[in-house]
Amino acid sequence: MSDPLEHREAQAVSGEILLKGAGYGIRMIFPEAGNEDKLLSDLEKLFGEASLLSGNLGVVLDFQGRRVSRFFIQKLLSDFIWSRKIHVLSWISLDGETLDDLRSMGVATGEPVPERSGKKEKTSGGSLFLPRSLRSGQRVEHEGDVIVIGHVNDGAEVFASGSICVWGRLKGLAHAGLDGGEDHTVVAGLFEAKQVRVGGKVSSSLGSSMEWWGKPVIITLENNSLVVRELKL
Repeated sequence: MSDPLEHREAQAVSGEILLKGAGYGIRMIFPEAGNEDKLLSDLEKLFGEASLLSGNLGVVLDFQGRRVSRFFIQKLLSDFIWSRKIHVLSWISLDGETLDDLRSMGVATGEPVPERSGKKEKTSGGSLFLPRSLRSGQRVEHEGDVIVIGHVNDGAEVFASGSICVWGRLKGLAHAGLDGGEDHTVVAGLFEAKQVRVGGKVSSSLGSSMEWWGKPVIITLENNSLVVRELKL
């Protein structure tokens, strides 16, 4: 598993926007509940009080699993980011539709990748530690390993250039080795997914007839074939 470990906490559930210090600068964490008008009002107060958001300090905007409208994104850009010259490193969302909207607008998404000095080399976002379950419609994409301390429910998706470890039940889609690497794995505490992918290999349709269905497994790619082994925990 690659380093460093990026810990993404499930925060801001009380309706408040939180600011959290990080190695790259500031992480702004939006609540998953509450209306957008209130968030815009809260942002007015926050930007008025938080002088630390000015200057060249890097900021990551984390919407967690919230569905964010295109109108809200545009207001955030025009009224706060562009007008105050905020240096946004990346936008993060677990909601699939929001993530698609952000990408269509041409902004950077996902965990910020640390800069490398010297020779050019392949960079990795390190390991993403996600202490929460993912529901249908939520999606995680990460340049590195992903560790989910929870369930990946049917309709949820996890894409990683590295390996994927789901401590709970895996019912959604997991694609490890997204960059084509074949030395990555998918680990699940309880495997109930209809399909799994490692590297460029996609499994056939899976079901309860498999002897390891509903059991802890590790899935690897060996000799261009997906191999499933039951884990004895």
